[in-house]
Formats: sequence, C-alpha cells, structure tokens
Amino acid sequence: MDDTTHTSAHDMATPPFLRRAWPMALLGTIAVLSLLLQPLPAELLTKTSELAALPPLAQRAVVLASPWILVLVAAVVGAALAHRVGLRSVLAGTAPAARWTGVAALAAGGGFALGLALAAADAAVAPLLGPAWQALVAEAPGGADATVMGVLYGGVAEEVMLRWGAMSLVAWALATLLGPQARTVSVALAVAVAAILFAAGHLPAVAAQLDLTPAIVARTLVLNGVAGLLYGWLFWRRHLEAAMVAHAFTHLGLAAWRLLPT
Repeated sequence: MDDTTHTSAHDMATPPFLRRAWPMALLGTIAVLSLLLQPLPAELLTKTSELAALPPLAQRAVVLASPWILVLVAAVVGAALAHRVGLRSVLAGTAPAARWTGVAALAAGGGFALGLALAAADAAVAPLLGPAWQALVAEAPGGADATVMGVLYGGVAEEVMLRWGAMSLVAWALATLLGPQARTVSVALAVAVAAILFAAGHLPAVAAQLDLTPAIVARTLVLNGVAGLLYGWLFWRRHLEAAMVAHAFTHLGLAAWRLLPT
C-alpha cells in the first residue's frame, strides 16, 4: 500500500508522512520532559558511578536522552507503518474526530477502573514479595508530581513508543509475512507482543532499586501486561488517543487508590 491508501470506514485519505509524524514527536517530547518532576533514585546513582560523577543537569540529560530518542524513532515508525495495517490516530489525521468524546469517556472510565484494580491486586500480593519490596513501595513518591509524570510519560510517551511505534512495526511485519488476509491475526499478535514489551520495560526501573526475585518479576510482568493488552486493544479497535486516555486514567486510578483510607 502507498500513502494514498484509505484507512477507515469514513474513507479518509491518508495525510502526508510529516503530518502523521510531527504530532507524536512533539507530544512525546513534552511527555519525556515530565520525567524532570521525579528526582533520580539514590539507588541508581549508587549503582552507576559514571552517572553519579556527572553534574546534576548532565545526569538529567543522560536519563532523558534514551526515552526521547525512542519517542522520536517510534513517531517516525508509526507514521510510516500504522495506517498500512489499519491502526489509526486522530492527532495524526488517520482517524476521524467524530464521536471522540464518547470514545474518550469510555477509555477514561476503563482506564480508571483498571488503575483501581491493579492497585488492589498489587496491595494483595505485596506481603508475598518480601520486605525490600514493601520498603520500596512505602518510600515511593505518591504526590501530585508522580501522578502528573505518570499521566504524561505513561499516557503519552509510552503509548507513542509501545503502541504507535512497536505495535505498528510488529503488526506490519507480521502482515507482510503472513499476507493481507491475516491482518486481523497480525494485529492481534502485535497487541500481545507490545504488551509483553511494555511489561518487560518496567523491569529495569525496578531492578535499579532492588534485587529482582521471581515473584517481583512475575508481579511486574502480569500487572503491566494486563494494562498493555487493554491499551493495545483500544489502539486497534478505536485509535491511539483512546489508548492514551486509558493509560493516563490508569495512573489517576492508582493515585485515587493511594488516597483511600487503609
């Protein structure tokens, strides 16, 4: 297919490549900057002497560089490939804005409910994960800054990287390999692969703060994997912005759980 392919039931012509790429690159960059709201974990500086030796501003630049590059690459990859396998975005101009409010409301409600459910599950398994994990949870930042960072970085940057970029790439590769008649299977498998990558991507941050155990790895993969499946399904069946809204409201659900009396 070329860039003139029509990608929806609304017979929308596919916009030019740059029109599809720049909104994701810009929003992803803004979202990555939200990481400045969180201080660098002391454990990370202790384990990485080279990073600790740098001035504070340079430390932040090093930490921000990797996700920013990933966002830019994903913005380009998704712009090139998403529409070829029927994956759409309102911001990129490949999905109609009609009925956006209703879709956003459903995504927000689903994401918020998921946040509460994940928080409840996390609390239930916490006693099984050992004292180091429980201490980490007790010391974890839970204020407004952490929530804003979760909404922006999680809801925008991670969705650009994992859904717009990685999921589109996997779906396109599988569709190319299996043929256009297997597009549904290709995209469904891409949802699962992106969810696995999303879940696994949370392990390094945990490993930087404590020693991983099988139970902690399983907890991280299962809880984040469930969330990744929802976001991927919304991207597939609706559009990227539905996945972004659901992801952002998952963090609001997690924040709401922390406000509940214990």
